Amino acid sequence: MDIGSMNVLGLGSGMDLQGIIDKLVNVDKKPILMKQSKKIELESYYQTFNTLESYTNALMADSSTMLTNLNAQTATTSDDSIGEAEVTGSPASGVHNVDVTALAKGESWISNESNSSSTNNIVSVSSGAFKYKVGTKEYSVELDNNSISSTPTTLNEFINAINNNGSGVKASLVYDGSGYKAVLKTPDGTNNNLTIEQNDTKLTFGTDDTTPNEASSDASLTIDGVSVTSHSNTLSDNIAGLKITLKDLGSFSIHVDTDYQSLSDSMQNIVDDYNKVAKEISDNSGYDAQKNVAGAFFGNYTAQSISSSLKNIFLAQYGDSSSIASLNDLGLSFDESGKLMFDSATFNSALESNFSDVKKMLDETTSGANDGFLNVLHDKLYSLSNTNGDIEVEKTTMQNRMDNIQEQIDRMNKQLDQERTMLTMTFAQMDEYMGALKNQSSYMQQVFDSMNGKSNK
Repeated sequence: MDIGSMNVLGLGSGMDLQGIIDKLVNVDKKPILMKQSKKIELESYYQTFNTLESYTNALMADSSTMLTNLNAQTATTSDDSIGEAEVTGSPASGVHNVDVTALAKGESWISNESNSSSTNNIVSVSSGAFKYKVGTKEYSVELDNNSISSTPTTLNEFINAINNNGSGVKASLVYDGSGYKAVLKTPDGTNNNLTIEQNDTKLTFGTDDTTPNEASSDASLTIDGVSVTSHSNTLSDNIAGLKITLKDLGSFSIHVDTDYQSLSDSMQNIVDDYNKVAKEISDNSGYDAQKNVAGAFFGNYTAQSISSSLKNIFLAQYGDSSSIASLNDLGLSFDESGKLMFDSATFNSALESNFSDVKKMLDETTSGANDGFLNVLHDKLYSLSNTNGDIEVEKTTMQNRMDNIQEQIDRMNKQLDQERTMLTMTFAQMDEYMGALKNQSSYMQQVFDSMNGKSNK
């Protein structure tokens, strides 16, 4: 039978067959509606985890920003032709005055002999050495008269050997108008003085290889009125957290600046975004007994673990400083409701009075350990949202469940469509048979009525 040829079911039977089919199909549609409801619930949970992840990512960005600001100290000098300064640690903000009266310099040893060519043989024996000390450490350059060997024989080979043996002595050739003289210069400072112990070359340096042409000296200066002597023109430990490079005699000032306001703003952002994370978890962890509805994080281990682990990071001790060891010392504390509070005045006071310890606590309590508060917080937050992180795993699990439910819904809808088709075919056949029976009944009634009419006459 061609179902398509029947425009309306029930013409034959006079019954609402389409309505009956719809009711039968709707009964079997209830499992689909339940699955659709479960999928909507999971979609809501997924979105809640998405929101939580956006808050944790914002908190992670806050920690990165504060780390950047924490290390954004600058050191500038009033006259960089006399001296330069570079931040290497955690210097206190302020101004330092420097007066340079002498620069460190090395000795200069000049050969008394000139050579017409840099390739002249300068070895005085068949084989020997040029042995010398720089400070207390001894070095040696082997020599021989064999021109085909790799051992230095010529003036140029001797110069190259001195430069390449790691002593720090710089050797060069200077043409004086008639020939080449060898020049040896030691590293800066009196601690690098050169002592010639054996000389088997045809050259003599300075006064009989014992006294240099130019003596060495140490840097002499005052820093904020304190007298300082240095073997080097680079001072790394005289002002904590600063490297100073001396370039000329004279006076200059060093200005160390730290943007305390940016650090305070960054800490306020951390507090605000932490409270968003905590509130999001709290708001979605309840259960409404009247409506029989649970929040997305009700009984969820991941969310509750995030809540407790983050709070523990804010409560932990960092380092062993007697004055700055916990965030409470920086003005952070939890109120009775569990909300994180921030006292910027306490924070700024700690920065101004003890910036070095504050930076250690926030960045790294041990050099290279990345174990300060901001690094610990950043690493924890990163572990939540990376590909294998707790939040991403939770979202992936929910997405897989939603995909699986959708596949079931699609399969059940297909089965329901098949069921509707079968019911329609069955009811269409029944309707056709009932229509035929109805027609036959009408015809027979007409026959009976006709027969009754004749018999009454």
